[in-house]
Formats: sequence, structure tokens, C-alpha cells
Amino acid sequence: MRIILGLILIIASCFQLSAQEQQKLIKITGRVLSVKDTSGISYANILNLSYPSGTISDQVGNFTIVCRYGDTLQFSCLGYDHSYLATKNLDGANVEHTIRIRLLPKVYQLPTVTIFPFSTRAGLRRAFLAMKLPERDIMEMEIAKKLKVSRYDVGAFPSSGLTLPGPISVLYDLFSKEGKNRRKFEKILKQESIDKLIDRRYNADIVSRIIGNDDPNLVKDFMKYCHFSIGYISLVNDYDLYLSIKQNWLNYAYERHIK
Repeated sequence: MRIILGLILIIASCFQLSAQEQQKLIKITGRVLSVKDTSGISYANILNLSYPSGTISDQVGNFTIVCRYGDTLQFSCLGYDHSYLATKNLDGANVEHTIRIRLLPKVYQLPTVTIFPFSTRAGLRRAFLAMKLPERDIMEMEIAKKLKVSRYDVGAFPSSGLTLPGPISVLYDLFSKEGKNRRKFEKILKQESIDKLIDRRYNADIVSRIIGNDDPNLVKDFMKYCHFSIGYISLVNDYDLYLSIKQNWLNYAYERHIK
């Protein structure tokens, strides 16, 4: 029994000594240096991670900090990697310590940038206005302007009613109201015919893939059922055109009992 009590007292004494060791205050004086040229680093941050306290180095990198034995110190500065010091690795018999901390320069990887040859805003504006647009974009912009389609109409389902019989009629209706617009009409015809534009976006092959049916007679009849206007096909975006075809196909299949 006495042996057990003796062991308990010894263990308790060890814990007490360890606790006292952890609470012991020590003074650390040193200098923060650069690994590259061993010069002092001005205004480096010394932060005690174990206790909310810290300090900074002076203009030549010297510093002094008081902390508890066992605390962990962090050394940092802009442009350098962090370094850490565990004070428990210092000689616990001494109260004052002198150290040297060397920080490694940090390399920052910057994203790639593109340099434009415009030193002024006016130069950029002149270059932007002189920029050549693709012929297709010019034609679609002219059509949109003449049709006077609201941004709320673009992407909506086409309303039922009279549709224009063909691309030539559309262009004629757009540009023949005023004699001065006839030249624009002829220019657009030379750039790209409107029927090619429509055929690229809305044809039997595209429709058959969307509805999942390759029966040519059924596809042809369904396209007549959709009754999309030329202006709608020209201006609607691809996603909304796809949705319109799908919605019309659901109605078409329901009315004709197609599964």
C-alpha cells in the first residue's frame, strides 16, 4: 500500500513540475533574416499561436517577445514563407534565449494577362468602332432592327397568325417601304441569303433528332404544324427554339395519339 501511495505522489509531482514548466515565462530576443542574402527583414510579424499576443521586428529585423515555455511562435512577412518556432525545443533551464529566424522568399504565381495595344480610352474606342463584324451578325442585327422585336418577344413561343411565305418576301417587306433601303436589301442578299440562315437553324434533320422520330412524312407534317415564322426563327436563341419544338411536339403527339 505504501508503495502505491509513493508512486502516486511521484506521478503527481511530475505533473505539477510539468505544469509549472509550461507556465514558466521566458524572454526570446533575436533577429529575423532573409535566407537569400542574410539581410534583416523589417517589420516582420511575430505571433504567439498559443496565446493571443505578438510583436513586430524593427527596421533591421531585431525583436523581443515574452511568452510561456511551450508556446509556438509564427514568423511571417509579406513576400516570405511562414516559419514556426516551438519554444519547448529550447533549453528549459534558461529564462532568456537568443535566436535567429531565417525566412525563405516566396514566389507568387500570377495569372497570365493579355496586353492590348491601346494606351488611351479614345484609342480603344476607335479600334472598337472600326472592328469588322462577321457578315452573319451584321445581317441578323439589321433584321432585328427592322422587325422591331422587343427583348420580351425573343424566346417566346410564336403567336399564331399570318406568316410570310418565304425569305425573299421577308426581305422585300423589310426594305422596300423606303427607296433608300433598297440598296441595303441588295447588299444583304449578296452577303448571305436568309433562307440559308433559317435552314441552318431549323431543318428536318434537326427536328427529327429533337423529337426522336426519323419518319420523313411525319417530320414534314410536324414542321407545318409548328408554323414558326421566319422572324421568330431568325431571332430566337437556340435553347428557346429547342424548347418551342419540344412543346409543339408534345401537343402534336397528344392530338394524334403518338406514343
